[in-house]
Amino acid sequence: MAKMSTSDLKAMLASEKADALAALSAARLAEERADAMDYYLGDMRKDMPAQDGRSRAVSTDVADTIEGLMPSLMDIFAGSDEVVRFEPVGPEDEAAAQQETDYVNHVFMQQNPGFMTLYSFVKDALLSKVGIVKVWWEEREEESRDTYYDLSDDQFALLAQAVMESNGEMKIIEHTVHDAAGDAGTAATS
Repeated sequence: MAKMSTSDLKAMLASEKADALAALSAARLAEERADAMDYYLGDMRKDMPAQDGRSRAVSTDVADTIEGLMPSLMDIFAGSDEVVRFEPVGPEDEAAAQQETDYVNHVFMQQNPGFMTLYSFVKDALLSKVGIVKVWWEEREEESRDTYYDLSDDQFALLAQAVMESNGEMKIIEHTVHDAAGDAGTAATS
């Protein structure tokens, strides 16, 4: 095995030290979060054990404070029609900025549970020292199948034209033609 240089050794030790300090910090933060949750729930046994023969009543000041702050904070973040606002850079951007503002607010508040997302985020931030929201965009293709019976030649021609104009998004799987006698002939396309 090749001998490690002094600079490589220092870099490795610095990395290990940083990892150890991060783990220590994370453990301390996890303990503080657990304590905060206990205080929120009114569990003070860890810091103030009840003495025998004394009252076991506890104050829920942490929960009362957080719940008391929530309406004011939610009014700040979600109290208007616009949760987010895009500012135009110049006069030519005003229409686009307004459209972007309307669209993002609609997607966040109408198509998604925006109010509850903000509520959970703010409450977690107050209680756990961090609030996290995961955001993603998902595109899905949904396939549907329609069956048409007894179409006239004109109706089928319109349908076939719509299929041709769809650029491959629609296709005719099967087409059955009945002659005047009622006999069926089948033409399948895909």
